[in-house]
Amino acid sequence: MASARLPLPRLTGPPGTWHHGRPASAYVIPAGLAVLGLAFGVLAGDSPRLAIGAALGLGFAALVIANITVGLCLFAVVSFLEVLSSLGGSIGVTKVFGLLLVVSWFAAASTRDEADGANFISAHPSMTYVLAIFVAWSTVSMVWAESSSVVISSSFRYFQNLLLFLIVFTAVRERRHAVWVTAAFVAGATIAAIFAIIYRPDPGQYDVARATGTIGDPNELAAVLVAGVILSGVLFFLVRRSPALRLAMLGALALCTVGLLSTFSRGGLIALGCAIVASVFVGGRYRPAILSVMTVVGLLGFGYFAAIAPQASRDRITKLDGGTGRTDIWRVGSRMVSAHPVTGVGSGNFQLSSVHYLLKNPGAVRYDYFVDHPKVAHNTYLHVLAELGIVGLGLFLAIVGFAIGCAYKAARTFTNAGDRDMELLARGLMLAMIGLLSADFFISGQYSKQLWLLLGLGPAMLAIARTRARRLDLGSF
Repeated sequence: MASARLPLPRLTGPPGTWHHGRPASAYVIPAGLAVLGLAFGVLAGDSPRLAIGAALGLGFAALVIANITVGLCLFAVVSFLEVLSSLGGSIGVTKVFGLLLVVSWFAAASTRDEADGANFISAHPSMTYVLAIFVAWSTVSMVWAESSSVVISSSFRYFQNLLLFLIVFTAVRERRHAVWVTAAFVAGATIAAIFAIIYRPDPGQYDVARATGTIGDPNELAAVLVAGVILSGVLFFLVRRSPALRLAMLGALALCTVGLLSTFSRGGLIALGCAIVASVFVGGRYRPAILSVMTVVGLLGFGYFAAIAPQASRDRITKLDGGTGRTDIWRVGSRMVSAHPVTGVGSGNFQLSSVHYLLKNPGAVRYDYFVDHPKVAHNTYLHVLAELGIVGLGLFLAIVGFAIGCAYKAARTFTNAGDRDMELLARGLMLAMIGLLSADFFISGQYSKQLWLLLGLGPAMLAIARTRARRLDLGSF
């Protein structure tokens, strides 16, 4: 008696299919899941905690790749957790999220129709050239820089910022997307503020214990918290239909304010003052509401330093001591600009090259800022000017001006369309950018993920406004 034989898969259909016409690709996902399940099983037997972390990481990865908007929101929150997100060595969760976000962006950009305006390159070709030239100029500076390897590292960071600019434009396509990303920014700022309030580092090089939160530097923390204060106040008015959300935004506003005051950052307080003044000019119909919130925050800060803060903290805010060595760094930076006004010393080479300009023309007080522990310029605009010259600074300011201009045009377009909520959000975005850029006068924040995230929201908001205006025009016929 002949033995029974099991049927084997046969290629009876078109190429890429098995018997009964079932696509071969249909077996890839089950096979992949089986392999992952086996890997997690082995990992769980060796380290349950690591297995749980890997499973959660895989879930987040799938979520980021599947929905670029959700991925951008998660990235916005994680960008505030740089200090806490190290996975060991130079690898951090932020970098992993950034890589996943780029993959998601490529997938979204390749499947969307360019006619829907989702392509930044086709929507803003001139600014695309500016962004590309800026990164190219940074890269070309290796020709005259002292260290070409540092130039490559710095240029790659600028390239990442360029990608973030494009990703935001692709991810934020609807009104709700803009609100989600803004809320994610506020959530990240609030988490950073909570850590700043709870965990106070040792004074170290400072005369008082200045909060650093999850950012790692008090002045950089103050810069992003200024934006957090502004945007949480905007969302407080925006979610007026939900008492629970309003309470949450009020709590975020309070925490960001307390966190800002805990940094004892003069630059942060000056930036807050600049935002208050700017609200008079860009507040529009919401000028009274925005001014009232900003004024209350300002008065709370004044009252804190006048009546509650320790004397050492008050002295740090009120006494002019050269910015704790900042003016010495600026003096040397100005010598670098004088020596190389057009090209600069090369992208990322400020700390490496500053010592030469100290020794050639002595005069700075704190030599350790250039010899023992070289410092950054502590001024974004001077830093870019010293490294990339007038050409690089001009390109950088063109990008900044473009983003603020887009937010302003978006606010005007929403005003004409009668969309009061989005008008408020656009004006709040302008103020957040102005506040953060004002704080950048006292820090080197040209690589800041939070800065480029806000800048990217400018053209994204304009695209949403123009889409809404077109729909209204079509509806009028």
